[in-house]
Amino acid sequence: MRIRSLTPGVLAAALAAGAAVGLPATVAAAPVPATAADIVINEVESNGDPVGDWVELANLDTDRDLDISGWSIIDDDPKHEPLVFPAGTTIESGGYFSIYTDEGPNGFGLGGDDTVTLFDATGAQVDVTTWPGHSATTWGRVPDMTGEFAVTGESTRGGRNTAAEDTAPVETSPWPFDPLTITPVELGGAFAGDDMSGVDIAADGTAYVVNNGAGTLHVLTFDRAADTYSEDRTFTLRYPDGAGIPDSEGVTVDDEGAVYVATERNDEADDISRPSVLRFELPSGADSGELAATDEYDLSGITGPLSANGGLEAVEYLPEAWGGAFAVGVEGTGAVHFVSFGADGSITEHQTFDSPFQGVMALDHDASTGVLRVLCDEVCEGRSLEMTFDGTEFVTDGTLYARPEGMPNHANEGFATHSETVECMTGTTSRVRMLWTDDAGADGVGLRTAVTSGEDCESGGGLLGSVGDLAPVLEPLLGSLGTLDLPVPVTTESVMGTLPAL
Repeated sequence: MRIRSLTPGVLAAALAAGAAVGLPATVAAAPVPATAADIVINEVESNGDPVGDWVELANLDTDRDLDISGWSIIDDDPKHEPLVFPAGTTIESGGYFSIYTDEGPNGFGLGGDDTVTLFDATGAQVDVTTWPGHSATTWGRVPDMTGEFAVTGESTRGGRNTAAEDTAPVETSPWPFDPLTITPVELGGAFAGDDMSGVDIAADGTAYVVNNGAGTLHVLTFDRAADTYSEDRTFTLRYPDGAGIPDSEGVTVDDEGAVYVATERNDEADDISRPSVLRFELPSGADSGELAATDEYDLSGITGPLSANGGLEAVEYLPEAWGGAFAVGVEGTGAVHFVSFGADGSITEHQTFDSPFQGVMALDHDASTGVLRVLCDEVCEGRSLEMTFDGTEFVTDGTLYARPEGMPNHANEGFATHSETVECMTGTTSRVRMLWTDDAGADGVGLRTAVTSGEDCESGGGLLGSVGDLAPVLEPLLGSLGTLDLPVPVTTESVMGTLPAL
């Protein structure tokens, strides 16, 4: 790992953005070199600051200003280079030093499950902290400077940490689709790791998933008979000029099959915000390779300034609104922007909704009901809300929904639903199939699924219930008639056609 120092110019820019470095008092003695006993990591912001991610150090010596020239910090990504503090970097007695980690040419963002390590000028480890998911506030020592790390009561960069107050829990309603059995989608490969971020399901049941680390689009086919997904096509996404690695966070498909991807930045310049939605047309004669966007829609003029890691996280096509529009979710502001994209690259903004969430991480539109679901990730305990279009704008009654009962508090940055019709002995019923993408890849799983039970079908089907479940019922009853090969989907006529003459 090659180490580069922060130049004085870069440090000055970081400080201008809000970093706090103690300055010696007029009569104070010159700073002395800090030792490992003097300095601790005190507070970390990995998500939610409108400027960027930051780390705060604290000087435990209440009598002397201390020099930390040559000291450095690094996260847990081996591809990143430590940020080294240049000569003259000091922390006042009993004071604080904080710096945005994603500023400058060697900057890096901090993840939801990440680590910060502090080293002294000799390269010896001084302090380290690891956090389990983005905090709703910050991750810091409580009590300030001396306590164990915990979720703090509020962000206090450059000031004393506060404890999380005993507040009433957020009032939520149950997840609308419960009860559910949630299972991993066993695809292996990239789906066994992290960085799976956005997911959408087209009208024909095809699923589209994007990976923000590799900038890839995965196209999955659903086999209803086998109840499994298979990966059929994989493309490496590029900007319209054929270059770059779009940090692909959200994905949606319009009525004509064009794919739109929400991005935060170009991962080849990952310290610079680039909040764009990219449009792609999938080739008919290829199942892999590089795919250049046909258009790039830059939303920076609508979102306002964002950190490199606080940009666009979700995008969803809305066929019934404004002649066909899109909802775009922003991580850093928690806003949903409703926009239309013109063929000439123009953007028309129709509405902005300031959600109650720290960040909007996923969006899903149910074409059968017209409901737009707005979701947060583990920072908000996986809570969501529903919106509908009233002919003029999208509105909500304010109800917050808890995540599914069977879903741990994963870093779910993508969610999609697909309604399907199932034939029964008594008619048909509708079921809803769901997919979640876990950006952290907990337990080696990047994609999970569930399906509602179709209770109306089962309650009206008597002994046989849902015809889709006939095989395990009929085979033991018919015994010597042999193994049945039942068609799927199943109807009364098709089942009877498989039975031997009695």
